[in-house]
Amino acid sequence: PVAAAYDEDGRLYIVEMTDYPYTDPKNDKAFVDNTDDPPIGRVRLLIDHDGDGRFDEGHILADKLSWPTGIVVWNGGVFVGATPDIWYLKDTDGDHKADVRRKVYTGFRKFNVQAVMNNLQWGLDHKVYGAASGNGGQILQIDHPEADPIPVLRRDFRFDPVTERFETISGGARFGNTFDDWGNRFLCNIRNPAEHVVLPARYLARNPFLPTPQVLHDAAESGDTIPVYRISPPEPWRELRARRWSAIGKAYPKSELIGNGYITSTSGVTVYRGNAYPPQYHGDLFLGEVSGNLIHRESVEPDGVTFRAQRADPGVEFVASTDTWFRPVNFINAPDGTLHVLDMYRESIEHPWSIPDDIKAQLDLRSGSDRGRIYRLTPPGFHVHPPPKLSQASTTDLVALLAHHNGWHRDTAHRLIFERQDKTAVAPIRHLLRVSPLPQGRLHALWSLHGLDALSNEDLSIALDDASSGIREHAVRLAEPRLNQAEELRTRVIALADDSTARVRFQVAFTLGEIEGEDAVAGLARIARKDAGDPWIRTAVLSSASKSTGPLFESLLADPEFAKTPDGLALLRPLAVMVGARGRPEGVQHLLTALALANESEVRPEVVLGLADGLGRSGRRLADVEGTNPAVLTMLADLYKDAEHTAADNTAPLDRRVRSILLMAQRPFEQSKTILSPLLDPQEPALVQSAVVRALGSYRDLEVAELLLAPWRGYSPPLRGEVLGILLGRTTWIGPALDAVEAKTIEIGQIPPNRRALLMASKDAKVRDRARSLFGADAPSPRKEVIDRYQVALKRAGHRDLGEKIFERECTTCHQLGERGHAVGPNLTSVQRRTADEILIHILDPNREAAPDFLEYTVALKDGRVVSGLINAETATGVTLRRAEGVEETILRQDVESIAGTGKSLMPEGLETKINPDEMADLLTFLLELQK
Repeated sequence: PVAAAYDEDGRLYIVEMTDYPYTDPKNDKAFVDNTDDPPIGRVRLLIDHDGDGRFDEGHILADKLSWPTGIVVWNGGVFVGATPDIWYLKDTDGDHKADVRRKVYTGFRKFNVQAVMNNLQWGLDHKVYGAASGNGGQILQIDHPEADPIPVLRRDFRFDPVTERFETISGGARFGNTFDDWGNRFLCNIRNPAEHVVLPARYLARNPFLPTPQVLHDAAESGDTIPVYRISPPEPWRELRARRWSAIGKAYPKSELIGNGYITSTSGVTVYRGNAYPPQYHGDLFLGEVSGNLIHRESVEPDGVTFRAQRADPGVEFVASTDTWFRPVNFINAPDGTLHVLDMYRESIEHPWSIPDDIKAQLDLRSGSDRGRIYRLTPPGFHVHPPPKLSQASTTDLVALLAHHNGWHRDTAHRLIFERQDKTAVAPIRHLLRVSPLPQGRLHALWSLHGLDALSNEDLSIALDDASSGIREHAVRLAEPRLNQAEELRTRVIALADDSTARVRFQVAFTLGEIEGEDAVAGLARIARKDAGDPWIRTAVLSSASKSTGPLFESLLADPEFAKTPDGLALLRPLAVMVGARGRPEGVQHLLTALALANESEVRPEVVLGLADGLGRSGRRLADVEGTNPAVLTMLADLYKDAEHTAADNTAPLDRRVRSILLMAQRPFEQSKTILSPLLDPQEPALVQSAVVRALGSYRDLEVAELLLAPWRGYSPPLRGEVLGILLGRTTWIGPALDAVEAKTIEIGQIPPNRRALLMASKDAKVRDRARSLFGADAPSPRKEVIDRYQVALKRAGHRDLGEKIFERECTTCHQLGERGHAVGPNLTSVQRRTADEILIHILDPNREAAPDFLEYTVALKDGRVVSGLINAETATGVTLRRAEGVEETILRQDVESIAGTGKSLMPEGLETKINPDEMADLLTFLLELQK
């Protein structure tokens, strides 16, 4: 069992993923879509007839489902997520078998079995929400084959069960998807146990010129730093490996001892919303840590517009088992007010791509596929209640249940009222909105009136004045479509720009983008001045400024005490980016004029750089659109003169030098190159050199390649990587870069294997042929041969100090360990539960178990550039790539020509060309010493 849902009569639908991790091992190939396995998953219906709390009978509602992982009840049937499809199943004749079996959507990618679409959940807005996880896909609605497929990459989805309209939403984690009482959605991502979805995609989509690097907030610390307290012994396959080691005299590593480890495999995050446990448990997050055979609990507290979560049980786990087969993958809030645990109960839960081949050959990874357990977590003194029979409840009874203290009853009544569309419910719901002492009851009343198309302006006015900030927040959201017609509502919503609660101001900031007028801009400006220091509210303000960028900019600029503060600049600069990205000369000139007349010298450099950043996204620079206004030209001339002096001044602060270098790039190439190229000198600070590389890389002139390659031998390894990224990212510069390889100015080993592979597969025949002739002989050897050759490193005594130097040389560009390195790939704290042979395989064969989060993507831009990296985040308006050294770049979707996954880890194959077996022994010794 991996997902479940109770219907209105307390019958439990269980999703059984009997095809985990595959049906036939022959069909499971690393980094290949599994399309050959026959579907053997199913949905089981369990019924408790006598009300004693135990199910008396079970029926297979439907079988032959592929990788089923999510279920939600609707209108007498269920929607089931079963990759690559979402089905609607319904029994209409009472035989407990689905005679309605309709495929509604298809196209979810059947790739990594641990990154499938999952956990369908009802939202307050009467829509079904799902986690799309990391496999992606191109989603088609079966009844509308003429419609374009909807791409899902690192976002989640929702659909309307009535119209079946499908849309992507903010998200992008793994197995888990849950709401709290107020509609806040939380996800989990293996090592990130609690991610709050902060920024809604629909608001971000209004402003295609706003780069938004992140929509999720890690409410809890990264799991790599959260210790777990397991009580189970080593798993059998680990014992098998230990016996093998013992035979050759190998020491038993600390990582195999019980009680050791960190969160590395959280799943099924669920907010407890029942009424059976003491009040301090309400709103806590429960997570399954399947590899540790335990259930972890996090308490949640508000933190501005988002939340902070932390361990709720010091030194112990909420549930821990000595049984290594205990695999708690998911939870549900039940009608009896308790949490139920779905225990997949498998001998091994590891991804098949992560187990050493020789051990995997001796394991049955399907052991346990015929088993599974469901637990009820009961408090002391708990008494079982008979199953509810809400299908027989009157409309009046359902309305009363909207204020029940158990979240399951509220949610189920909410759904049934929406399904029935009984207008006699309107009057009692309206009464409930006004008198219910339970705020959650008033919340459900508000949304139920909306679902019945009966929400009046008076209802909204009452809710906008509610004592509960949560009700005010939702009332603002529901009032949104009416604000251009209902003057009284408009006035009340704009007044809430001064609300005492940050979350209400956050929603108002979003909502003001739906209306036009000076009063809306004034409201935005008030929120901006108060909350500019909060990055989430700042983004909300910017998302709403799509049609009022200029007026909002001028309003904030007119307040000099605010404008020149760091918080003020944090708003003014992205506003300028938006003006530049739009690419309209008149808009640019209007902003420059306002800036010149304001005479705020402290503000000008940052704002002009923001404008330049935006212009660069539309393929232009300031020199192209600066206009003829004398005040503007004088201001720019002064800025350039100061920048020219500061850029070359090695006594000036580094941040000012970097800013000046980037300003110089706004002038024509012939004017800037003589100032910039000398600053590539090895004697210059790394930050200065890097800024010059970026500045020169913004031009398209062929001479740029020559200037960047001339000082090559003096570059540091990180700077070489940056230069190569720029040269190999533009077609006109690939030729000079390959010339440098041919002349041995650039050693072949300095070009990452992933880049070599891309060049050898280039669509340009000349590039492809040259690359194959240069790199073909240096292609990485087959991984098995390399791993076999490096087995000697496991037997040698390495030196920790030497290994630390190799780690610094080869690993810190992409991996973080404590405070060292860059968080691009997985945090290496997790090596504490790995053994030497596992680490060796991960180093030499990085594609064996690369999670979807760490796969490399290439993005072709409309300006001719090609960039690559991990997709760190995807929003409605763009994608954020993360590369070596932790460098991030947010690319607007409108600038993207195409996005393609390489199917490979960002960590390249071929490290054996840089690390010999002796050095590998040293590196392994250093990494294993971290466990002590």
